[in-house]
Amino acid sequence: MKFVTFSGPPSSGKTSVILKVIECLKSEQRKCGVVKFDCLTTYDDLLYKKAGIEVMVGLSGNLCPDHFYISSIDDCIKYGTENGFDLLISESAGLCNRCSPHIKGILAVCVIDSLSGVNTPKKIGPMLKYADIVVITKGDIVSQAEREVFSFMVKEANPKAHIVYVNGLTGQGAYELSLSIKKAKSIENLEGEKLRFTMPSALCSYCLGETIIGKDYQTGNTKKINFQEIKSNRELKTSYSLDKNSEISEIDCTIVNSLTIVGGHDKGGNKEDIELTIKVGEVICIVGPTGSGKSRLLEDIECIASGDTPTGRIIKINGENLNCSRLVAELSQNMNFVMDVSVEEFIRMHAKSRNVIEIKSITDKIVKYANELAGEEFTGDTHITSLSGGQSRALMIADTALLSVSPIVLIDEIENAGVDRSRALELLVKEGKIVFVSTHDPILALLGDKRIVIKNGAINKVITTVPKERDNLKIMKQIDNKMLELRNALRSGKVIDWDMKEYFL
Repeated sequence: MKFVTFSGPPSSGKTSVILKVIECLKSEQRKCGVVKFDCLTTYDDLLYKKAGIEVMVGLSGNLCPDHFYISSIDDCIKYGTENGFDLLISESAGLCNRCSPHIKGILAVCVIDSLSGVNTPKKIGPMLKYADIVVITKGDIVSQAEREVFSFMVKEANPKAHIVYVNGLTGQGAYELSLSIKKAKSIENLEGEKLRFTMPSALCSYCLGETIIGKDYQTGNTKKINFQEIKSNRELKTSYSLDKNSEISEIDCTIVNSLTIVGGHDKGGNKEDIELTIKVGEVICIVGPTGSGKSRLLEDIECIASGDTPTGRIIKINGENLNCSRLVAELSQNMNFVMDVSVEEFIRMHAKSRNVIEIKSITDKIVKYANELAGEEFTGDTHITSLSGGQSRALMIADTALLSVSPIVLIDEIENAGVDRSRALELLVKEGKIVFVSTHDPILALLGDKRIVIKNGAINKVITTVPKERDNLKIMKQIDNKMLELRNALRSGKVIDWDMKEYFL
C-alpha cells in the first residue's frame, strides 16, 4: 500500500486537493482511503463519504494534535492494509506550525494558499520546509505577478520542494500531482520509521492541566521572552527585503517557435474539433459573447494545459506539452492584491522571482510607465492594496511589458482597464513573442493577425484579418481618438457643449 502525508494550515484547501487527486486516480481503479486528523471537530469526512471514499476520523481533543497524530499513524497503516487500500492519505491541519507530520521515506505534501500572506511560507515551519511537494491553492484569485512572488517565497523556505498549483474547485493541476503520488513508496507498516523533524520539547505545568497564571505555577520545560535584550543590536527587516542595489543575472527562457491548441470539448461535452498552431510574431485576438469561454482559453494557455482543465484542451509548445510557467506572462482581469507591501517592494520581489537584471532601474521604469497609463499618479511608496482598479491594471501592464522575458503574452480585456489601451498594447506587443488578446473592442480585435471566435466554451472558427479590415481600422482609430478626447474632457471637468455632428463628421 502506498502512503502519503498531507499537511497545511487550516482552510488552505487540503481536502479539496485530495478529492481532486483521488478523482484522477479512480480512473485506474485504485482503492483509496483517507485518515483525517483534527482537534475538536471536522465535517470533511462527509465530503469524502459523498465522493465514495472510505475515511477514518481522529480527533485529538485536549491533546496536542500532532502528538496524537504520530501516536496513531501506525495503527492507521494497519487499518489501510486490512481494508485493501492501494493508497492511504493522512490529512493533518498541522495546527502547531512548529510540528511536522512528515515521515522519512514517505512522500510528504504541504498545501498552502496564495491568500495567506507573503511571509506565511516562512512562518509555518517544518511541515512546509521538509515537504517533498508544496501545493499552492487559490492562485486564480490573485494576479500572476503575485502568484510568482508567493511561489518564490515558498522556494526560499524550501528550495528542494516541487511546487504544484492546484485549483480545488476545477481540479486544474490535480493530474500533475497524482503522477507524483503514483510514484510514492509502498509500505507495510511504520514500525521503526522516524519523523523528519522533532516534535516541540514542551512538558510543563500547563500541559498537565494547570490554569493559574503566575511564576509560582510555571514549572517544567518553560521559556520566556528576554526583555533585557539590547534592542539596538536588532535590525528590523521584512523577510522580503532586498538590497536596493542588488542585481541578479538573467536566466535564458526557452526559445518558443510555435504554440498549438489541441481542442478539448465545449460546455455540453461536444468535441472541440480543432488543432490550431500559432507561430512566433503573431498577434491572436479572442472574441465571443460574455461568458463564452474567452478567459478560459487564456487560462488553458497560461497553465499549458495537459487535458486537466475543465475544457480538456492540450497546449503544446514547439510541439510538446512543456511544464514551465516562465514561458507565459499573463495580464488577467483579476488584479486583486493581498500582500501588504508598497509598489516598489512588490516590483522588487517580482523582479527577484523572475531573475531579471538591474532591479533598481527596472523598478523605476515600471512605476514611470504605469503612471503614464493611469489617470492619477502614484509613487513607489504607495501600498499596492490602496491602488484603484485602473492603477492596479496600469501597474500590471507596465510590469508585464518591462519585467517579463516570457515569449508568450496573454492579455484579457485590456479595454476594461481604464487606461490608455493603445499605449498599453504598444508596450505589451513586442517582436519575437506570441500574443493573445481577449477583447470585445473592435479596434483591438482587428489589430490581430487572426481572430479566434469562441462559442459555448469552444473554438467555433478562426478568421484571418483581411486588408479591407485594416483599412476600416484606420477610420475606427480616428473615431476612437475623438472618443478619447471626450473622456479626457469629462475627467478634467469640462462641459461637453460643442456640436457633436461637426466634431465627428
